[in-house]
Amino acid sequence: MIKFLPFDTSLFGYRVGQLQLGRCLPDLEKVNNQAKNFDLIYVMGKPGLVKLGGWSPISTRVDLVKNIIKTDLIQSPKVDQKVEVSEMIVSGNLSQSDQKALRELIFSSGQWSRFKQDLLLANQEYEKLYSTWWETIKAEKHKVIVARISGKLVGFITFKLLRGRGHVGLFAVKGSEQGSGIGRKLMHETLVMLDGSGFKLLGLSTQKANKRAMDFYKKFGFQPIKETLIAHWRPGLKPENID
Repeated sequence: MIKFLPFDTSLFGYRVGQLQLGRCLPDLEKVNNQAKNFDLIYVMGKPGLVKLGGWSPISTRVDLVKNIIKTDLIQSPKVDQKVEVSEMIVSGNLSQSDQKALRELIFSSGQWSRFKQDLLLANQEYEKLYSTWWETIKAEKHKVIVARISGKLVGFITFKLLRGRGHVGLFAVKGSEQGSGIGRKLMHETLVMLDGSGFKLLGLSTQKANKRAMDFYKKFGFQPIKETLIAHWRPGLKPENID
């Protein structure tokens, strides 16, 4: 029932597992007995089931998808023409300024992450997890599109091909540049690149509480297809007593 997660366990330094709920609640007595072997368990499932089981949710993940249409391939005239967008070769050596900017963007991309929102995670779990993202991007050969102003990196989006569609991994714009159309330009370039490769679908996940992101994706025509409530369960506490 509870799946051992070796990557998270190695990264965080304690035993981590995942409980994926199906259509109904599992045998909670068996779950509680198995949970004694873990320090942290991600409980994931439909909102009603997670709450029924007594686990206190930390976030709601929303999966969205978009069909790429012809109008998506037309660049908006509202975008600042000083912004230069291009694909980054992730296998190459990056300058120190790019490395620093990427690190800042990677961390800012996860501000609404459940690992950031969970105040009981006090062992730098968020920093450890997001620090590994760039290595994952390189290892799995994700596409990386970056935005620059006067040569300085101010935004990026990463995506990979997954089951016949593109899927966004990380997406962020420098705080001081947000609202200037950089995000729109990065997303537009992603759609153009996917369409040029013969792919007509783009998927991504975000947090429901991130209203700004939800509004952005809605304007681009993304449609929600699934909501998953996620709880962080510490077995040392009874589920119904976790705040």
